[in-house]
Amino acid sequence: ELKNTLSGTGSLVKIGTGELALNGDNDYSGGTTIDDGVLIADNADLLGTGAVANSGVLKVGEGELENTLSGTGSLVKTGTGELTLSGDNDYSGGTTIDDGVLIADNADSLGTGAVANNGELQVGEGELENTLSGSGSLVKTGTGELTLNGDNSYSGGTTITGGTLIAANVNALGGGDVDNAGTLKLDAEGEFNLANVTTQSGATTELSKGTTLNVDSLTQQADSTLNIDLSKTNGESAITADSVSLAGALNITGIGNVTDSWTPEAYTYTLIDSDSAITTDFNDLTVAGMNSEDVDFLTIDGKVDEADNTHYDLTASLSWYADRDNATTDAHGTFTLSDPDGSFNVAATLTDVDDTLDPGSRWDGKSLTKEGAGTLILSGDNDYSGGTTINEGTLVAASTTALGTGLVDNNATLVLDVDGEVSAVGGITTHSGATTQLALGTSLDLGDSALIQQDGSTLNVELNSDSVQPLITGGSATLGGDLVVSDACLQARASDAEFQSFKLMDMDSDISGDFTSLKMNLTDQPDYLTVTGTINPEDASEYLLTEGLSWNATATSATPAHGTFTLGAGDSFEVTSVLGDKTGNGDWDGKSLTKLGAGKLTLSGANTYTGDTNVQEGTLWLAGDGTIGEVGSQQAVNVASDATFGGSNGTTVNGKVTNEGTLVFGDSEETGAIFTLNGDLINMGTMTSGSSSSTPGNTLYVDGDYTGNGGSLYLNTVLGDDDSATDKLVITGDASGTTDLYINGIGDGAQTTNGIEVVDVGGVSTSDAFELKNEVNAGLYTYRLYWNESDNDWYLASKAQSDDDDSGGDDSDVTPSDGGDDGGNVTPPDDGGDVAPQYRADIGAYMGNQWMARNLQMQTLYDREGSQYRNADGSVWARFKAGKAESEAVSGNIDMDSNYSQFQLGGDILAWGNGQQSVTVGVMASYINADTDSTGNRGADGSQFTSSGNVDGYNLGVYATWFADAQTHSGAYVDSWYQYGFYNNSVESGDAGSESYDSTANAVSLETGYRYDIALSNGNTVSLTPQAQVVWQNYSADSVKDNYGTRIDGQDGDSWTTRLGLRVDGKLYKGSRTVIQPFAEANWLHTSDDVSVSFDDATVKQDLPANRAELKVGLQADIDKQWSVRAQVAGQTGSNDFGDLNGSLNLRYNW
Repeated sequence: ELKNTLSGTGSLVKIGTGELALNGDNDYSGGTTIDDGVLIADNADLLGTGAVANSGVLKVGEGELENTLSGTGSLVKTGTGELTLSGDNDYSGGTTIDDGVLIADNADSLGTGAVANNGELQVGEGELENTLSGSGSLVKTGTGELTLNGDNSYSGGTTITGGTLIAANVNALGGGDVDNAGTLKLDAEGEFNLANVTTQSGATTELSKGTTLNVDSLTQQADSTLNIDLSKTNGESAITADSVSLAGALNITGIGNVTDSWTPEAYTYTLIDSDSAITTDFNDLTVAGMNSEDVDFLTIDGKVDEADNTHYDLTASLSWYADRDNATTDAHGTFTLSDPDGSFNVAATLTDVDDTLDPGSRWDGKSLTKEGAGTLILSGDNDYSGGTTINEGTLVAASTTALGTGLVDNNATLVLDVDGEVSAVGGITTHSGATTQLALGTSLDLGDSALIQQDGSTLNVELNSDSVQPLITGGSATLGGDLVVSDACLQARASDAEFQSFKLMDMDSDISGDFTSLKMNLTDQPDYLTVTGTINPEDASEYLLTEGLSWNATATSATPAHGTFTLGAGDSFEVTSVLGDKTGNGDWDGKSLTKLGAGKLTLSGANTYTGDTNVQEGTLWLAGDGTIGEVGSQQAVNVASDATFGGSNGTTVNGKVTNEGTLVFGDSEETGAIFTLNGDLINMGTMTSGSSSSTPGNTLYVDGDYTGNGGSLYLNTVLGDDDSATDKLVITGDASGTTDLYINGIGDGAQTTNGIEVVDVGGVSTSDAFELKNEVNAGLYTYRLYWNESDNDWYLASKAQSDDDDSGGDDSDVTPSDGGDDGGNVTPPDDGGDVAPQYRADIGAYMGNQWMARNLQMQTLYDREGSQYRNADGSVWARFKAGKAESEAVSGNIDMDSNYSQFQLGGDILAWGNGQQSVTVGVMASYINADTDSTGNRGADGSQFTSSGNVDGYNLGVYATWFADAQTHSGAYVDSWYQYGFYNNSVESGDAGSESYDSTANAVSLETGYRYDIALSNGNTVSLTPQAQVVWQNYSADSVKDNYGTRIDGQDGDSWTTRLGLRVDGKLYKGSRTVIQPFAEANWLHTSDDVSVSFDDATVKQDLPANRAELKVGLQADIDKQWSVRAQVAGQTGSNDFGDLNGSLNLRYNW
């Protein structure tokens, strides 16, 4: 027992299988968890304010438990007090009421488990699916509705103090007494078995269709009501009891289905069957809410059987078949249902009766009249011939012959609701204010008679894709009033050429008149489509419902005429017909078109409407004979910022176009398409060719002035010589403003003279009307945009500045893609003038990557191992080298600046000597990294582009050195090495983007020399070493394709480098261990020129001088007999502005 007071934000956790009782004045808010065992709270307040997660047993005595209960545990109500549950609980372990009262305002508070009730359970409303058992009682409280769904067995009885209690299971009420002071609805097919059922004054007990009741006693108090639906009684008594006491009102519904058919004989039905005499009787008998004496269509009586008083019987017959000689009322054909919510189904066959039986009757024995606001249902196989008059309410024909054979005169509502064809061979007349309705699946056959829809009437037809055609057949039709089409929807159509018609009527003679309006719910249908009702112009005996454009809507269309076409994303529609001017209305001028939605609208007709075209969203496209406006029209076409407008070959706009979105000319399936705008064009958005980039040649033809207002133009062009195919903008008038031009190029590139004409201006163009905004490369060449002042046209050309020394003239080392000349450097042909091309800047980036990979494999014996004033054969060494190189390519048109670094590590692994000579073998590895900045020659327009390349990777190798003098390494030596390199390469070049590729290199070197030593004083020495070296290299790189589609390859090849040099070394002693060794080396290098790259088979080479001079100077310090360090600076120079300057630092350890 926990007597302590619990407060704070913390939680309480009950653990173990024992019992814990809470007795403190608690207000903790962190919640309660019951892991196991039993938690006892005499009052709900002891559980604080937080939720309860119950996996054990929670026992609560009284109070209001607002805490939310969850978990698999159970709730036990203890003590004689009241406990109220108000939380939205989902605990599943069930509920036990040991004693007292458990109150749940809503059924959800009782969780999901079974309820064992040995006290009193009060529930206000909701749906109680829990199973109820035990000796306790159930009390329905409040004004709400409570539904019992469980198969219950509680025996303490049921009390209804207010509201409605629905028993949806025949065992829902257990087996005890039922005391009803509200509304009790027995709503389950089958038999309810109860003890004593009492309906108090003002209360209602209701038996739904198919429900029967078996009780010990039934008591209906004064002013109570008993409602019984006889729709599914099948002739058995609705109530059986040991004893019955009746009072109040009895209301019967579904009496028309008590038997399969009514006959002229009166029918007696035992409603209540009692084992003992029934006391008293009902005060009122109503049928479908109407007093029995007001039900003129029935002769009906309800009373306790006078023989033994144990039966309550209903005796009924149709007034249509009343025995007029003996009956208190005459036979007649009037059916009056005054209750608007009431209905009566006549399942019997209505046939003509002999009107001579009662000469005093005014009825002809063969006509039916519907009166009152309620609903009369005729479901029999009727053949009465005098006609049908509907004066009020609704008459439903629920069988194919329900309406007999006479005229139907409809002044209210007639509903034909049969899955098949209704026969109305006498004809139907629908008067003003009345409605005739054909339900879904129902058709109408009028025989030779007429359908007459008077002005102000309504014909309502429900249609779907399965509806039969024609829906209505007959002799003739006179139309007026409204036509309402329900449930129908429009089928998805790709174009107006697919529109279809539905044949609503097919009469024997021409239809006269017409409906004044067509009403149809097209809320969820495309706004540009409608349905129009019309007499078939080719056959006036037919009435059609025809799909059409809202543009052409008439008074008998489902929607008013308008010019808006809204298509959602992914949707498309083609208008093949001609859109002309229409009579306007309050919402539309009758001559303007508006495109909305992200979908695509295609116009393929020669449209003549004269209003504006506003493309606000999505795409409006002209195809086929598509035209907007007639020749000479000045109408406007306005393209919004998020919209697209364009046309295929041969389409035309007669009017002024203002483009803030996207204007497209031609499509990808066309070559040489011409889209014509006969009027001025203002471009604030984007204009682009729709052609495939592989087949340019589309033209936007503007027969007027062109003004660029910050817009852009995208063209596809074959980048070649002057005659290359290209998309084009043709302007017959002037060109002004500013427009950014973007070229999507293909082709191998070529030298141009005037260039490729991309904009043709018939009038005057300002010099800044167009500006090329992207870098355009093809093959070797860079193309720029040039304005020709003499003809005002604009050209794409590849040409360098004539006064730029770096332009290189026309003597570049270029091997054109001429299909087989591989005999050397070829000078490009002279196209008629001194026009040098502008080369693409990334040529140098590719070459720089190749040259750096090759160059950083080069090394000599002394580069690797330093001075040879030693005789140690075992060593490890490390070298770091960094430098900068400058060179040119393509005859000086490309400048290349490279920065590189290398870290190399090696060591001897084998040594052999015989005391006089020695051989040492070692391994080595290096990492290289080099960046190259490449700058192209300047174009005639002053433009100049740059590109950058990077190569990084590894070299792995072995070396072997032979010395004739194993002791001093003087005299002759031979050094050899092999290296294999693998590298990652990248090139970045503006709009060309970034390209990555791999490369490899193999290198073999053979070097020899002879060292002459000259002795000086104090042990110092000067040495002269003449040297010779030959290196073979093989380089291979992947082929790549850049963003322009240019294939870049041709880097594979072999090269030879030879070197002749002289090295001078000094040896100066600075102490017993330290030796300082200055050195200098001069070399002559000769290289075969093979650093090349091909762009679409046009090959260019680096201007690498065949002969280069090299000078190295440095200082080596032998710190002791094992450690030495060396620093070196080297430089190379040659023709074509070649230069290389680098420094290196070596560290060596001998053992």
